[in-house]
Amino acid sequence: MKKVAVVRSIFLPLSETFIYNELVNLRKTKAFVCTRHRKNTRDFPYRKVYRYRSKRHLETILRSEKANLIHARFGTAGVDVMNVKRRLKTPMLTSFHGSDLPSNKRRSKSYRRKLKKLFRFGEAFTVPSKNLRKTLVKYGCSKKKIHVQYSGIDVREFSYKKRSIHRGERIVILSVGRLVEKKGMKYLIRAFSRVEKEFPHVELRIAGDGPLRKRLVKMAEKKGLRHKVHFLGALTHEEVRDEMRRAHLFVLASIKAKNGNQEGIPNVLKEAMACGLPVVSTWHSGIPELVEHKKTGYLVEERDKKALAQAILKLIRNPEQWEKMGEKGRKKVVRKFNISKQAKKLEKLYSKLAK
Repeated sequence: MKKVAVVRSIFLPLSETFIYNELVNLRKTKAFVCTRHRKNTRDFPYRKVYRYRSKRHLETILRSEKANLIHARFGTAGVDVMNVKRRLKTPMLTSFHGSDLPSNKRRSKSYRRKLKKLFRFGEAFTVPSKNLRKTLVKYGCSKKKIHVQYSGIDVREFSYKKRSIHRGERIVILSVGRLVEKKGMKYLIRAFSRVEKEFPHVELRIAGDGPLRKRLVKMAEKKGLRHKVHFLGALTHEEVRDEMRRAHLFVLASIKAKNGNQEGIPNVLKEAMACGLPVVSTWHSGIPELVEHKKTGYLVEERDKKALAQAILKLIRNPEQWEKMGEKGRKKVVRKFNISKQAKKLEKLYSKLAK
């Protein structure tokens, strides 16, 4: 059985459940984690985790564990441990996820220079969407080295529910995501203010926290939506599932941030679709690889609050569409974004590289 060292500088932020899900779904691989900092141990109780103090210490751990392969999570980790990989002559897989792309303006020139070296010496790279593969190729990575590895979800945890509305029932619109620019929450609030004028019996529930929270709360209050837009803060995985069960529609207004930061394919969209929720999102990054326009929901251009409002209104006016869209969405996620299938695919790549 191959031994894979998963390197992540922090193990593990709550927003990176997808990394933990991949780890615990590996069946033919012995994986251990190497990290500088460990956090959220209750949420991610992985047994074999080593904390390393320096690159030399990391080398010692990898030697003693006889790692056949290094899996660097995020391009930043790949750059950081590249010299360790070369000294040990161990093959390395580096996974990019969006914020670590060379197109992100927040990344330094030094980082981009090191990425060129990583693209040359790294054996393989994964991206969570076909769209992000184009970005890596544009910045000099060989297309032959890049594999599209979709982030999967455990579809058993997100049970399907037929969506419908009863007379007099309040329509619940849900959005989940960190309150940062690329999630496009300000455009969602502006769109919702248009929706609420036509349908006063709607409410918007936003799960997640982040640096833009105060600004978004003020925006909602200025628009007179204080009692219609509910900021739920950061929720546990179980609480998010409960919110999805109660909701009628799911909206994620993702955009490419001014600094170039962008999504892969957000897992919350997969989870919402697995639950049978019709979705509204944007023609952003890899999202169209998941959401089929007019079949599982609606897609609109980024930052277009008017089009976003119109798409939400179209769904509210036509509740007879909800069940059909929800069924198709569930089937799409089970077929292409199931964690067990994606974990098997990853293990095949591990096996190939470790040889």
